[in-house]
Amino acid sequence: MIFQLNALQEIQFLLFLTVLIIGIQFFIYMLYQYIKIKNEGLPFNRISLLIGLILFLLGISLSIIGITCVLDFSPNLMTSEHATLLSYFELILLIGGFIFALFGLNVYPALHKFTSEDNLLKLFIINQKNNTCLYSRDFTETKSDDPQKDYEKVFSIGIIGIDSILGEITNTKTEKINKIKRVGSYILLEYGSGITSQIIYTLLVRRDLKNNIYLLKYIKKQFESLYKDFLDKLETLEGSEEQIFGSFDKIIRENVFKS
Repeated sequence: MIFQLNALQEIQFLLFLTVLIIGIQFFIYMLYQYIKIKNEGLPFNRISLLIGLILFLLGISLSIIGITCVLDFSPNLMTSEHATLLSYFELILLIGGFIFALFGLNVYPALHKFTSEDNLLKLFIINQKNNTCLYSRDFTETKSDDPQKDYEKVFSIGIIGIDSILGEITNTKTEKINKIKRVGSYILLEYGSGITSQIIYTLLVRRDLKNNIYLLKYIKKQFESLYKDFLDKLETLEGSEEQIFGSFDKIIRENVFKS
């Protein structure tokens, strides 16, 4: 079947077809990225990407409708003027989807890095069973290759003591504390589960921002994923914590803060 198109229809057809091809390619790529960060990205990233996916899908749908109209498969569906207006809408949807996708993949991590550098103080990953520090990082220093182990141990014991005392005060020893307010700072706590139930993730911050808890959960997920083969036999690793878990510092720099 040969379609006879005038100049305006040819332009409209090429525009609809171009948007359709680009939209499908971006939709597939963004869907892959959304699935990739669904379980480990921050909520802002997921929501922004999801909005971008919806806008791309709407743009693709309008492109298909536009091509159908231009090729006269449904001649009574809309006029040529309506097809022109439709092309503007699909372009707006495509651009909007692209902007939201950029926010989800790039802009927010950069903003998060900025706020983190200003807000974060220290990170400790502690084995509660024997009161030892598996990993620590001081965000107030430019480099922490030589951490003060004595201070870390004292601090870890202090955290566990605070947890126990507050549990007695509230008569809920089994309830896990997630946040402790101090003068000028906050202590955020995240706990392991299953074979990692003895591990506590502790983040010291200056300000109580909503992003802090998502960040701490992300750190927990990365740590347990990377060292899952070691976490079920921590009692046999005593004295080797720095050698085994010290590489997590690179993960923090490259994957969390890009510093």
